[in-house]
Amino acid sequence: MKKHLLITVLGILFGILLYNYFDASIHLIEQTNNSLELILSAFCGILLAYLIYTISKRLDKLIPWRSQLTNRFVIGIVALFTCAYIVVFLVVLLYNKLTNQVVLEKELYQSNLIKLSIILFILILIYNIFYFALYSYYTYSKLQIEAVKYERKQYEFQLKALKSQLSPHFLFNNLNTISSLAFKDEVQAENYIRELAKIYKYTLNSYHTKLVNIDKELEIIKAYLSLLKTRFGSALNYSINVSENNFANKIPPLSIQMLIENAVKHNQATELNNLNIEIFQEKDQLVVKNNISAKPKNVESFNIGLSNINSRFQLLFNKQISIIKDDCFTVKLPIIVDNE
Repeated sequence: MKKHLLITVLGILFGILLYNYFDASIHLIEQTNNSLELILSAFCGILLAYLIYTISKRLDKLIPWRSQLTNRFVIGIVALFTCAYIVVFLVVLLYNKLTNQVVLEKELYQSNLIKLSIILFILILIYNIFYFALYSYYTYSKLQIEAVKYERKQYEFQLKALKSQLSPHFLFNNLNTISSLAFKDEVQAENYIRELAKIYKYTLNSYHTKLVNIDKELEIIKAYLSLLKTRFGSALNYSINVSENNFANKIPPLSIQMLIENAVKHNQATELNNLNIEIFQEKDQLVVKNNISAKPKNVESFNIGLSNINSRFQLLFNKQISIIKDDCFTVKLPIIVDNE
């Protein structure tokens, strides 16, 4: 509503300017239709304002300011000036037909056209400068808002990840395992506690981190899988096959760990039905794959799902994860290449 009101007001102002130009600079034969002239000028101004706005928005899509600044500025001036000149000229012809008057007298025809062209060109140039300034400010503000939204979602995801590892269920399983190991194998119990501490430290340190090296993430994944292997024994099997060439590339922290956690949470791991987890590289993607078995009863969920991980990739890189569900459940994470 405000946008249309502003366009209409600017159009009327331009029409009044046009009216004053024809009234003062071009000698009219008769002065008996001032009201008609004013209405036609206002109509012409409003029509021009909407036409210029529409063309500007179309050019923004065809020739973006961000990637083609010079071309957008020059083509914008040429296109808007041409359209504005044609509209004004047609309105003048319409006025001639309605009033049988000659607005552009023959002896002043060329000089008046030149004056009109100069005025229109200056107005279009000023409009383009202001439009670019407003467009830049709007784009910058939008980017700032998106950045704030991303930061908020990033923290929400990290908080949920931390919440899952501080949940009573997660703590109970780990404390129960430590308690069991303490009486059986003190060395293994000590190693278990160290690996658990490493995971908590990584989770807390990655709270404000957008990206981590793949080798850092895999190091924690190995620690996490080691804990799971201690808990489930031969009921759980895993393999990691990622080239060292990819270690310097990046992914969002805790992405793989969340997928493994979901695999364990939503599938039973028993001696008869083993849970097999594979982590490997496939072109420019990291793949986490697990077989599908019966779902455990009373599964507690903190809504740390695939949509949450997918949102992070979309926010960061405008990429989506790939999900395949057949005999196995497969998730493919895009690898972010480190160009430094």
